[in-house]
Amino acid sequence: MEIWLIQNGKKTGPFNDYEIRDRISNQLLDSDDYAWHEGLPSWVKLQEIDLFKNEFEAAKAIQPPPLPAVFPAARNQVLSKIKCPYLFRRFWARWFDLMIYLAAWWMLMYVAGGNIKAMILNQWVQLLLFMPWLAIEAALLHWFGTTPGKWLLGIRVVNEDGSALTLKSAMLRSLIVWIAGLGFGWGLLTALCHVMSWFTARNIGKPVWDHIGQHKVTVAPVNAIKIIAVIFLFIAAMQLQVAVRGPHDQEIFLQEYPDFKEFFEKGKPWHLPIKD
Repeated sequence: MEIWLIQNGKKTGPFNDYEIRDRISNQLLDSDDYAWHEGLPSWVKLQEIDLFKNEFEAAKAIQPPPLPAVFPAARNQVLSKIKCPYLFRRFWARWFDLMIYLAAWWMLMYVAGGNIKAMILNQWVQLLLFMPWLAIEAALLHWFGTTPGKWLLGIRVVNEDGSALTLKSAMLRSLIVWIAGLGFGWGLLTALCHVMSWFTARNIGKPVWDHIGQHKVTVAPVNAIKIIAVIFLFIAAMQLQVAVRGPHDQEIFLQEYPDFKEFFEKGKPWHLPIKD
């Protein structure tokens, strides 16, 4: 259903019903704001539309209590904890997406007959490995407001006013995540960027990429089936990468540390055969 709104004397829209719900839950719309959708004879207040009657009561019920009268520094800490919840859920949603993408990428390289070992050793390949994902993620956020991992874990990304991200802003967001959140995908730098991003989110209420782009993240409840699906697919994606890269990573490691050869020969994990 497409819905039009009147805000500050101007007609805006159309919006999907879930976008209206998001705005109501985040107190961006008032019950007395006027709205219209096809089938209504005239503009009516939002609270008079059957679809949203219960949304305003629900929004009031989940609002946090008033902030205590504390010193400014302590007040900011309380505020940041209220503003930026579900950081771990967002963390796992991102890494789920990356694991699925990496598994698909390495499998595609294997099927195409690529030189897996040379790719692992090529620093440029490692640097640019996530570039295709940036475009894919940006397109998904622009069109759907979510990605596979975010969808499974009940996460959506929208602008502060509840509207969808433009393709340009979504691409910029993905690029900032790649640099400031993932550290270009380089081992220890990635870990350091994760820690810095966590502290930034706790201090300003959101990660730097959402702060710069003026985006917000909405989170919905997740059922057990989706959680099981996340765990199963995450493990499967990791196993697929081990199957493709495993023998090459082992070969590279043994070239550097030949003393471990006997250790690896005791138990050989399953992997795909190496292609010449």
